[in-house]
Amino acid sequence: MPTDAPELTYDDASAPFFEGAARGELMLQFCESCEGYMWPVKYRCLHCFAPTVVWRAASGRATLYSLSVVHQAHPRFPGPYVLATVATREGVRFNASLVGENAASTPIGSELVAVFDHTEKPFTVPRFRRVS
Repeated sequence: MPTDAPELTYDDASAPFFEGAARGELMLQFCESCEGYMWPVKYRCLHCFAPTVVWRAASGRATLYSLSVVHQAHPRFPGPYVLATVATREGVRFNASLVGENAASTPIGSELVAVFDHTEKPFTVPRFRRVS
């Protein structure tokens, strides 16, 4: 396995997501026409196809939908780590790391909150932990 991982970057379309994470905010796209939140990043609404998509700060709260413990080592992601599918309060599902004590045994349906490790490089991404 190569020891040098490729450089990670993000594009202009997803910049508000990563810039929000750097500020400690979970940013999601929102359609001003039908008032639906969406993921992944699109230029038109996934629900009504309107071009009135903007970025909004989300609640940062979610419910655990599923999880998997990944054991395979990678230069950027030393294993094992917990990969989760979360369902935000805004109705958006996406994958993120689940962190915290006993993350791998977190029950499905648990309430989660977004957390941000600002020491991550080259940019911050949201992770989730169980609400105590």
